Amino acid sequence: MGNERMAYDSAEIETRWQARWRDAGVFDADFDPSRPKFYCLEMFPYPSGNMHMGHVRNYSIGDAMARFQRLMGMNVLYPMGYDSFGMPAENAAKKEGGHPHTVTERNISMIRADQERMGYSYDWRRTLTTSTPEYYRWNQEIFIRFNEAGLVERRTAPVNWCEDCDTVLANEQVKNNRCWRCGLEVVQKDMAQWFLKMTDYADELLDELDNIEFPENVKAMQRNWIGRSSGAHIDFPVVGEVAGADAVIGAFTTRPDTIFGVTFVTLSPEHPLCEDLVAGTEFEAGWRELADECAKLSEFERINMLKEKKGVPLGRFAINPLNGEEVPIYAGNFVVASYGTGAVMAVPGHDQRDYDFAKKYGIPVLPVLTRNEGGEGIEEDPVFDGLGWMVNSSRSEFDGLFGEAAKSAVIAALEAEGSGHGTIQYRLRDWLLSRQRFWGTPIPMVHCADCGVVPVAISDLPVTLPLDAVFSWEESGNPLASHSEFLNTTCPKCGQAAQRETDTMDTFYDSSWYFMRFADASNDSAAFDKATADYWMDGGVDLYIGGIEHAVMHLLYARFFTKAMRDLGMNSVSEPFGRLVCQGMLNAPAPFCADCNTEYHVDHFGGDCQTCGAGLGSRSVKMGKSLGNTVSPGLMVEKYGADTIRLFILFGANPEAGMDWSDTAVEANHKHLLGIIEAFSVASSLADSPTSMDGWLLARLRVNQARWLAAMTAVSLREAVMASHFEMLADWQWYLRRGGADRATARLFMAGWAPILAPATPHIAEEFWSDLGGAGILASHVFGDVGENASDVAILAREAYLRDVIDSGRNIRVLAERHSDAPITQAVIQTAAAWKSELAREAVGLAAADFDFRAEGQNHLKSLPIFENEALRGEIFQT
Repeated sequence: MGNERMAYDSAEIETRWQARWRDAGVFDADFDPSRPKFYCLEMFPYPSGNMHMGHVRNYSIGDAMARFQRLMGMNVLYPMGYDSFGMPAENAAKKEGGHPHTVTERNISMIRADQERMGYSYDWRRTLTTSTPEYYRWNQEIFIRFNEAGLVERRTAPVNWCEDCDTVLANEQVKNNRCWRCGLEVVQKDMAQWFLKMTDYADELLDELDNIEFPENVKAMQRNWIGRSSGAHIDFPVVGEVAGADAVIGAFTTRPDTIFGVTFVTLSPEHPLCEDLVAGTEFEAGWRELADECAKLSEFERINMLKEKKGVPLGRFAINPLNGEEVPIYAGNFVVASYGTGAVMAVPGHDQRDYDFAKKYGIPVLPVLTRNEGGEGIEEDPVFDGLGWMVNSSRSEFDGLFGEAAKSAVIAALEAEGSGHGTIQYRLRDWLLSRQRFWGTPIPMVHCADCGVVPVAISDLPVTLPLDAVFSWEESGNPLASHSEFLNTTCPKCGQAAQRETDTMDTFYDSSWYFMRFADASNDSAAFDKATADYWMDGGVDLYIGGIEHAVMHLLYARFFTKAMRDLGMNSVSEPFGRLVCQGMLNAPAPFCADCNTEYHVDHFGGDCQTCGAGLGSRSVKMGKSLGNTVSPGLMVEKYGADTIRLFILFGANPEAGMDWSDTAVEANHKHLLGIIEAFSVASSLADSPTSMDGWLLARLRVNQARWLAAMTAVSLREAVMASHFEMLADWQWYLRRGGADRATARLFMAGWAPILAPATPHIAEEFWSDLGGAGILASHVFGDVGENASDVAILAREAYLRDVIDSGRNIRVLAERHSDAPITQAVIQTAAAWKSELAREAVGLAAADFDFRAEGQNHLKSLPIFENEALRGEIFQT
């Protein structure tokens, strides 16, 4: 920069340093057990085209932390890849008359160019793309190994079906009974599907949440999704034979202490006993009508959105195993076959839903718990559903038992009499893996007429997707099912003609282990080497950054995968992520109708609500293509440079907080960056001119470095940027205003400033470092100790006191000018007497020595020489 003010050509500076970093390989991370590691990772993106500002925020957070950890001397693994399978590519291929592979590769080239222009410090050697055979070949091998371990199952089950996406959805992918991808309502179908047995790991998935560093709301969401409940399985024999045989209805309850209050049993309309119970009776028509109605509803609707809970009698009775009483059997629309046993023991005295149902259909209500010991069971509405003392038990040995003791006693009796047992139930279901789509990992199984379903030999992997499949809107279903070259094969077991499985894997499978592959991305003989993965994954990914929307899908699947692969001996770690940071939303204004609580596309600004006709206002909402309230990162970078955008993103809010886009704030950050450039330019032009301010400036450097270090370690990036970019500039400007002008001091200050600028604004920091003659490339520099200076506290305190005096003077001047006709040209500062300063210093020393001022304070004052002056004694006591 020399003595001239630096001309800031952001494009030239940024692309030049990006080339230098690339040529020097400064971001390449290699396996080195002798060095401490730091694994930094963002949830990798689906490549839909150019980056959006949400991507920029996510990656700017991750890049700042990766660069910081390199400054701390860590061996940093910071990779990037693309989660590239999925339905949008198929739809784009249909629209273009092309192939998903072509669409995907084009989109990847677009987003990667954007990422490189931002200067993110990825180890690009490790880049992976999940839609390439080089990656999904390992998907298939892991699937086969899971199958060998008994974790894969194929069974017919009612599934969530999206007509628009033409595929099955896992429970986790249904939001408010709508498809997570397209938003249309989901329907139910019975289909043969592939499942991964996540439920085998339910307890570990739940218990280990106590030991991992996830945000509490994410932990709560996972605990709720796993939904472990302790209770009892109780068998209710059916009175009389059913289809020529004895039948038993099994029901799970978390409240076995209410067993004596059962007055009916409810089955789901799909329960296999229902048809046999009503066949050829007057109750058959009512049951069929209810079953048909329920078939049109999803599980979510029946569990969460039923407007009316209704049922029909099935004309038969079941026996309460502990008192022998016969109770009627109903079918109810609120009972779901896939939850528990598909049967519920109904206790209307202590369950509100059962109470409402009983009142509707004239079924007796029998309270069997009381709020107070020795009290009587009383029918209430709302019902008493808490723990209480058992009453009306039909068997006197149970009356008077309370809470857990009551539950345990009932379970013991059931087990002793062979009528039930204590058990645990989970809300979590096995992972429904099958998708009736083309653009996903082919499931490596073969259907043989003689041998059944047989896994493909590992030596024959990968089973690849055909690149000549045809896509058009006229064709429905999965193109693999009609592609003869893909479909027709030979049985790996007997060699006879067979057909391949045409379902592909849920794309969440791809992202459930990609962090392991990054650890050993070039390995062509295994998914990853165990020793290499154990090094990089020790303690999990040290910092994992992504959206809260993945709390019960990706994050839960990845935890399951890591544990299952551990049990296969592939890795040692049990939890994939050490620290999880869920970044907040990036928001921008959109037209809004307050009456309808609805946002509109930005084209409707100034218009009226299309529903109610009211004038549209505005509110800040998440940026998105559907609303058009997006900002192009490319245009912003072209105008201001990548460093300005990164500074705006990191200073705007801490990572977990939401933040609003603001054109004026971007402009302000750009001007601030220019101010920093000006500071370095001025520093290089100073002469040798020491002053008393030099010590203060270097003390402030140490303070800001320490603040920055603590904030970066805590991932409090806004506070870190406040110290590195704002406080440092303010201190430099104060130094100049107070007459500071020493070349050597300025050089020390700037040499300490440039490294802490680098995580947020790396390109301009490299330019400063180079101009200062810093050793090597700043991106590979290791930050030394901040250091301490015993005199810093006194130096800083004196200057802070002076600044307070100056600030007070300004305030007094403003006040004085309101009451003066003449200009205020001078001020008189009255200082305290010297003895007061001496007394204050002594008081500080006494306080540090734990002196008892209340007991000994007055006597101590009387012992001082100043106390001999009688005229001052009153003032001394006041001081």
